[in-house]
Amino acid sequence: MQQGQGSHDGVEARSRAAWRVLVAVLIVEAIGGVALMWPVVQAVFAPTHDTLGARVSVLLAVVLAWAWVCVTLAGAVVKRAPWARGSAITIHVLMFAAGTGVLQGILGTPLLGWLLVILAFLGFFSALLARPTVVDGAAGSAVPEVR
Repeated sequence: MQQGQGSHDGVEARSRAAWRVLVAVLIVEAIGGVALMWPVVQAVFAPTHDTLGARVSVLLAVVLAWAWVCVTLAGAVVKRAPWARGSAITIHVLMFAAGTGVLQGILGTPLLGWLLVILAFLGFFSALLARPTVVDGAAGSAVPEVR
């Protein structure tokens, strides 16, 4: 019986550490999203050959992506919700794709591409290791989910 309890404690400790890493990564991404919005807003009003609709759609995509990261961050901080874990995995898969696109020279600098790829790996693997907290309906207490 002690063996099972010890391994459960190890999984729980690893899960708590993974949640902390995931929250830190999401905070960095939320701050980075705010920093990214300013140049995008400037590009909307800059005179270019692109149509206004194309420029506004890029701004809308950046705002929606930033909001998605912020909502996921809120779910991870407040409840350690299972949907926040799934959302974080999806965000980081897409971020890896964006980072590899930047590294291929589509836009941005190689430093930005490597930053995106590293954050994507950190966020993805910490979301995989994080276990959601399940509320026991009868007792009303939070119990970490172990599979």
